[in-house]
Amino acid sequence: MKRLIPVLLLATALHAQQTAIKARRMFDGRADTLRENVVVVVENGRIVSVGNSVPPNANVIDLGDRTLLPGLIDCHTHIALHAGDYDAQMLRETPEYRAIVATISGRKTLEAGVTTIRDLGNEGSGYADIALRDAVAKGLVDAPRVIAAIRPVTSTGGYRLTGYSPYNPMPPLSSAADGVGEVRREVRKLIADGADVIKIYMESYEKKQPHADMLSGAENYSQEEVNALVEEAHRGGAKVAAHTYSDHAAHMAIDAGADSIEHGLYLKEETFRAMAKKGIVYVPTLMVYEFWRDGVIFGTPDAATKARLTRTCDEHAATFKRALATPVTIAFGSDTFEKPGTNPIELEYMAKYGMRNADVLRAATSTAAALVGVDAGVIEAGKLADLIAVDGDPLTDMKAIEKVTFVMREGKRVK
Repeated sequence: MKRLIPVLLLATALHAQQTAIKARRMFDGRADTLRENVVVVVENGRIVSVGNSVPPNANVIDLGDRTLLPGLIDCHTHIALHAGDYDAQMLRETPEYRAIVATISGRKTLEAGVTTIRDLGNEGSGYADIALRDAVAKGLVDAPRVIAAIRPVTSTGGYRLTGYSPYNPMPPLSSAADGVGEVRREVRKLIADGADVIKIYMESYEKKQPHADMLSGAENYSQEEVNALVEEAHRGGAKVAAHTYSDHAAHMAIDAGADSIEHGLYLKEETFRAMAKKGIVYVPTLMVYEFWRDGVIFGTPDAATKARLTRTCDEHAATFKRALATPVTIAFGSDTFEKPGTNPIELEYMAKYGMRNADVLRAATSTAAALVGVDAGVIEAGKLADLIAVDGDPLTDMKAIEKVTFVMREGKRVK
């Protein structure tokens, strides 16, 4: 009898973990239409079933007249950056302080419905992204699951604080590596230090701006160096995200076999078709440039900067529309850091510039999950129970994506 008691207690505990979530509508992460009157059953952090009936003795969460969706996956963030003086963060704040701020930003991001982020470098914050990733995985912090890059790889002088005397030592914002051997070594070190993804700066706005009338950057690497970085990253089991503005730099990343092109401000239609042939994903990050132009982040721009950003946004929007005319895969990435929790607004910009709402939602769920490599993004049996609910119907009105009323990550309700 004494031996049976622990078994009975265990069985009761496991049964108590089963939760049934009822919703009027559901977007499953793949379909063009919504399912009506669904019940999603969750147990031990995963989805057990998707149907119409509530199992006996299950805990019930009735979402009423809301739309249930997979948790959003933001493929381009900087969680340990925050609002305020950028240089002061680098020069006056410790990585430890910024890690604490990242936990607060992470909570805001999670409550906005983003259950996974791919974090592409935090500029002087040390290993804050790795620390947050591991704390989330251990259940110490309520924040999105983190896919971390630690630091981007760039050539010497390619990504740094500018405007200071060269005699002053500056905190490293990136991993400087020159030549094929150094690039390979730096990728190996990042992976050994825990990086899940490798980010490469194909161009450097900080080094030189070749065009005065729109955002641009000097190219950082030769084709041989880019090839070596991608080969080494893939050998180590990490994907490569290529920060790219120009069409030429994008082609270098494509030829090397990068996994995603970030920003891609000025790409041609044939470039997107080349990406589609190789399965390379486009992460456009429309919102951040529009916010910058409008003074929502970085303060009110002067007239010359505003004109340059206006031209940039116009060209970027035209590029995004060219992408929509091709089979290239597009994934959600907000590039958010000054305003954590505003990430889903990026989806409104994607819809505004012509992407079908269902395609936008897939870009933020199943497509993004495939890019970052998480077993989520779809509401089906066996997947991680990352679920959110919104007021309204985002298939007819994308602004509904901002009205998040329910968030669950791996079966734990956090909102």
